[in-house]
Amino acid sequence: MKFDEEVWELVKKIPRGRVVTYGEIAMKLRGSKRYARAVGQALARNPHPVVVPCHRVVRSSGEIGGYSRGVEEKERLLREEGVEISAGKVKHLEKFLFRFDEE
Repeated sequence: MKFDEEVWELVKKIPRGRVVTYGEIAMKLRGSKRYARAVGQALARNPHPVVVPCHRVVRSSGEIGGYSRGVEEKERLLREEGVEISAGKVKHLEKFLFRFDEE
């Protein structure tokens, strides 16, 4: 559970209207993108999906990825925050990407 909690704490730092990739979180926590799947699994166990805004985590391709409350809800939340979505992907991904070194 310690890894899960580390993921959740990091995800809380993602500002509204910005997204981060699973791989970026893995790099920040473990220094390797190989842990991206483990990040996804930790987010799937997130007991507080609004408090810990896991809807702001997307695939490196810009695809939305999964969400415990459904992909449609993830897209709705992102759009509500101003993130542009088209065909299940973040449009202009670089524009919306947040880097933890921006903190």
